[in-house]
Amino acid sequence: MGYLSCEFVENGMCFIRDAAVLCSYSMCMKFEAIKIIEDYKGELFDWDKIRQIKQEYRDRFAKGDIPKICEGCPSLKVKDWDGSMQLKYILINHWENCPLDCIYCHTHEQKKFLNSLKPWKILPVLKDALKQNMLSYNGNVNITGGEPTVLKEFPDLMKFFLENTNIFIMINTAAFDYSKWIRKAIELRRTAVTISLDAGTRETYKKIKKVDWFKRVVENVKKYKKGLDPITASLVSLKFIFVPGYNDTLEEITAWLKLVEDLGITNIQLELEHHWYEQNKYCPEHVKEYIKLVEDYAHSHKCNLSYREILSACGYTKVIRYIDNGR
Repeated sequence: MGYLSCEFVENGMCFIRDAAVLCSYSMCMKFEAIKIIEDYKGELFDWDKIRQIKQEYRDRFAKGDIPKICEGCPSLKVKDWDGSMQLKYILINHWENCPLDCIYCHTHEQKKFLNSLKPWKILPVLKDALKQNMLSYNGNVNITGGEPTVLKEFPDLMKFFLENTNIFIMINTAAFDYSKWIRKAIELRRTAVTISLDAGTRETYKKIKKVDWFKRVVENVKKYKKGLDPITASLVSLKFIFVPGYNDTLEEITAWLKLVEDLGITNIQLELEHHWYEQNKYCPEHVKEYIKLVEDYAHSHKCNLSYREILSACGYTKVIRYIDNGR
């Protein structure tokens, strides 16, 4: 018999800089997280203890005793959960290093300090989970945090998932560096890559990212897509985060859509900058007009279009889908 719960409570784990937690959605929406272990720095787990903790929460959810910090979460759903407690949904978000200094990033105000921190190693933990039958063969892993391709473990992480599991790998990258492992995973249809360009022009890109790498990123996008069939190529997405006062103009969104067309991108994402939204709690009318412009483009060019967390909170939940890549 089914009950209200979520994939991460049942079969997930998230790794952040100083803790191992149950919840992925809280990391995006700034909710408090259910922490499994605090002051965590990559030590191997006592998996019996992890199973016990997860079982305690599973029992609570099964009885309808939803923790207050989970109330109202859109990740909650009623279904028959398999009870395995194997890790099927993993968020790797344990470091925040990045040479970009995006004005909307949560690291912006502490960039120098956060870039000075050395991440602990996560690969031994995942290998141990596999050895102890706690890592599912199928599932999803999201590699994010700082810039994944700069993480020293990144090639080994990709190799581990590709060679030992059938887990689908979701990657958020600024794409200023080209990764042969990302390209390989795209070719195998084992990854979905989201590149947050946030601009249609070099000048606006520099204002938002604080680096002059617009052309470099565009060239890497071309490399990731080169020679791929339409379905495989659709695994490469471009994202535009509306940052009021920086890129929320008709000229900029038009230039971005022209770039999307020139690159042959068929999977696009939109978002509204979260700091601005937290202060104002609404989506500006002119941004709504530009969203409609992007929606019209998606229909006319038969592109997939989806909305990220803040715009979903603003009511943009209807995904436009023309290409089925299985994701």
